[in-house]
Amino acid sequence: MLQNEEFSEKKDSLKQYIEEISNYSLLSVEEEIKLARQIHGNNEKKRQKAIETLILSNLRLVVKIAHDFRGSGLPIADLISEGNIGLMRSGRTFDPNLGSKFSTYAAWWIKQSMRRAIANQTRTIRIPVQTGSKMNRIKQARLLLKTELGREPSDLEVAEYLDLSERTVASLRRSDNSIFSLQDKIVEGEENSFEELIPDPNAVNPGTRISDEDSLALLREGLDSLDPREREIISMRYFENKTLDEVSQIIGRTRERVRQIQNQALAKLKELMIEESEIVMS
Repeated sequence: MLQNEEFSEKKDSLKQYIEEISNYSLLSVEEEIKLARQIHGNNEKKRQKAIETLILSNLRLVVKIAHDFRGSGLPIADLISEGNIGLMRSGRTFDPNLGSKFSTYAAWWIKQSMRRAIANQTRTIRIPVQTGSKMNRIKQARLLLKTELGREPSDLEVAEYLDLSERTVASLRRSDNSIFSLQDKIVEGEENSFEELIPDPNAVNPGTRISDEDSLALLREGLDSLDPREREIISMRYFENKTLDEVSQIIGRTRERVRQIQNQALAKLKELMIEESEIVMS
């Protein structure tokens, strides 16, 4: 329900945005040239005003181009936002002396900005914009050839259609399919997924756990062989995790004396455990 409401809000916002930018008048070629001259002039106030007018009048161009990139992995609103960045950059650098209309010049910057955003934001592993563009061309060519041939085209057929090498097409096809989800099944139809193959660094080896539990049980049994004071100190140190200072305050002995009693008790327990292990081995 919340997702539907969010989608509806975004759709309404986009509709409102398109209605707002439709109020800006389109410019004639003569008007574009006049604004471009002001942009390259020395009057900063006129320059900023000219840039603003040129950009606002071409916001609809960004929306049109954004629709050509739908299905690329980015929402239409994000594509428009990225395209507007390219439009603003083209507005500052447009030179009518190059012999092209502003819309033609701006379209390149808009598309480049959108392609860069798609390459950076829709992949876990980022790839160069040029490579991403080739991948998209290959995808489109495959769809066209599949429709014409009535079957899946080979890498060679795609390469000839795009005037690329077969090796390039095959390499980019494999790269495009190399990313997968950890939740994907290892074998289609089975339950095990790839995430189950990743070891847990915090997991305890069962053999180690059993060994630790046996040692702890033997240590508890060995406490009976200690003097009451030794047993008390070992219990507080290793079963209650108290520090030497804490034990010293509890039993009223110096920290050094507690350490000596502890080491003495540990020596007894070690000897006992060695004896037990020799009995088991024999």
